[in-house]
Amino acid sequence: MSFGDQNPTFDELMEVVEKQQEVIEICEQQMEASRMESRKLAEEGEKKSEIIRILEEAGDLLRAEIDALKSENKQLEQRKKEEKDGKGTESELGTVGEMRMRCKELNYELERLKTRQSSLEVELETEKKNHGFARSELEEEKRLRSEEKKQANEAIESMRTEMRENWHKQQETLSTNQMEIARMRTELEIKEQREKQLERHYEDIMDEITETRKEKASAMARNTAMSAENAELRAKIQQLRVKLPRSEHDLEDMSKLLADQSHLISALREEVKLLARKLESDARDHRQSIKVLRHEKRELEARIENFLHVE
Repeated sequence: MSFGDQNPTFDELMEVVEKQQEVIEICEQQMEASRMESRKLAEEGEKKSEIIRILEEAGDLLRAEIDALKSENKQLEQRKKEEKDGKGTESELGTVGEMRMRCKELNYELERLKTRQSSLEVELETEKKNHGFARSELEEEKRLRSEEKKQANEAIESMRTEMRENWHKQQETLSTNQMEIARMRTELEIKEQREKQLERHYEDIMDEITETRKEKASAMARNTAMSAENAELRAKIQQLRVKLPRSEHDLEDMSKLLADQSHLISALREEVKLLARKLESDARDHRQSIKVLRHEKRELEARIENFLHVE
């Protein structure tokens, strides 16, 4: 069973995991940069809020000072009115002169403060607008960072899901491979046992062939002896026929005996030949079976080695 072309190997899966880990680290770095940028914008917003607060306090102080100057101006106006009505004394006239000078100074200071107030109000309005823009940018940046964080979390979750699925597939493949290896090992053990049985059977056959060859040699020796004896008997029969004429019945018995012996010798020869051919055929078949089993054993060992290497 081969799965190299269909399922990822352990090294390929580890490479995918490393790449996914790099993507996760990049996303985390981007998220950290976004958080730092958000904190920076928030700090800038706090600084701008502090500036606005200071400007507002300065405006409140200016307005309070303006109100005080207005009140003092009203008092001066009241004294001018009293001066016109002739109700003041000489000392009061001197004081009025001083107060007129003071009034001019205060009017000048009032105009300067009004100008400063207008400038500060313009600056305050500008800062408010800038603060509004900064707040809008901060909100947009927060929204973008939130969206990026959401996408990064979704990507990370997707990669984790894919990694879990790949891990489960790898475990299933590993379990299947282990079962296949166990089956092949069992098959290999069976073939090894069969090979040993065939080798023992082959050894038994070779022993039988050796015994048969011995029996064949013995039978051939007996056959040769019987042939010689048969020839000797035929020669004696011929001699007896010449020297001592016998009855026809005795001659027929002797001829029949010789024929039986010849037939027995021929039968023994054929039996020995058949037995030798059968033993040689069995030996060839067993040698071929052992050769096939050894080839199958080598193939099984190679397949197990491949599975172990892939695992």
